[in-house]
Amino acid sequence: MTLSTSSLVAPEQFLLELWQQNQAAISRTLMASEADPAARQDLKQDIFLALHQSAARIQSAEMPRAYLFRIVHNVTVDHIARAKRQQWQPLDEDHQQLLVQDCPSAEVDEQQQSQQLMLAVRRLSAANRQVILLAMEDLDAPEIAEILQLSQGAVRVRLNRAKTELMEIMQNGR
Repeated sequence: MTLSTSSLVAPEQFLLELWQQNQAAISRTLMASEADPAARQDLKQDIFLALHQSAARIQSAEMPRAYLFRIVHNVTVDHIARAKRQQWQPLDEDHQQLLVQDCPSAEVDEQQQSQQLMLAVRRLSAANRQVILLAMEDLDAPEIAEILQLSQGAVRVRLNRAKTELMEIMQNGR
């Protein structure tokens, strides 16, 4: 599915199409950022509200997908900062394991690997978590640079650091 020509479609319709095209990526970003399903749903609503408020700007942006992810990133960062101030506790690994036990056996390994990756991503430093989540969504360095408002060189350095830190976490269980 491709986006409708931006000048021929209302900003809300354009936003809806952009949301639908990137919904899986946004969901994965939310899963990596928030363990609590209720808080994740609140975050998703906050993101959609922020996107709706910026629909016309997103539609006229040079890189609408990057603009969308910048908003997702900013709302998520605000959410994490607010959660830290409120001392929210993430879902612990025992509870996560209980949720996984109800899955069909063919999917358990894949879900456990995804879960381990998400846990490792959550352990990354904030700067490294930002770039690795965007890279995991197949955004390239120019798009990530646009979203985070960094130079492409800085993005590449952060990506290398993030990959190194993630491998260390995955190997050592740090």
